[in-house]
Amino acid sequence: MGRPRKFDPDRAVAQAAETFRVNGYAETSPQDLADSIGIGKGSLYNTFGSKHELFLRSLEHYAGVSLHELRAVLDTEGTIRDRIRAMLTGFVDADLADPDRCGCLVVNSAVEIGPHDEHAARLLGRSFDSSQAVLHTAFIAAQQAGEIAAEKDPKALACLMQSTMIGLRVLAKARVDRSRFDAAIDAAIMAI
Repeated sequence: MGRPRKFDPDRAVAQAAETFRVNGYAETSPQDLADSIGIGKGSLYNTFGSKHELFLRSLEHYAGVSLHELRAVLDTEGTIRDRIRAMLTGFVDADLADPDRCGCLVVNSAVEIGPHDEHAARLLGRSFDSSQAVLHTAFIAAQQAGEIAAEKDPKALACLMQSTMIGLRVLAKARVDRSRFDAAIDAAIMAI
């Protein structure tokens, strides 16, 4: 009979997600993960199998939390334009408030390893599909409520807002001027 675990694997996955978000996949060593979680490397491997397996679990966890947060913003009161502005501004504010501009684990991973890692690419694809579906649903409801013109395509709007969201998160890492973000958000809102 093995020794009982002295850590919470779910909390460890959340902490690993933060470590991967800050450092990136390639720059995060198994020792970095063990240190951030507060366990030995042996426990890390015994529990998660490998750095890659822990990364995939961390990415899935992070994507789930992000999707929940997106739904929370879109489920608030206000017009669709107000809610989309709040969503986009919220991402920009959070990213610019981070002095290291670490960004979003999903977006960072899509750029860093998505093209080279089939398992990560599938997870990332599901994450992007899920967030686009949430946006699509919000635009359909707004159209039915008369907030947006009948000739607007809710799916195309969802794609545009998701692309804007991803682009803003990449720009934040590049440390561009705040006015550039505000202009992009204004243009996205005008497209609705």
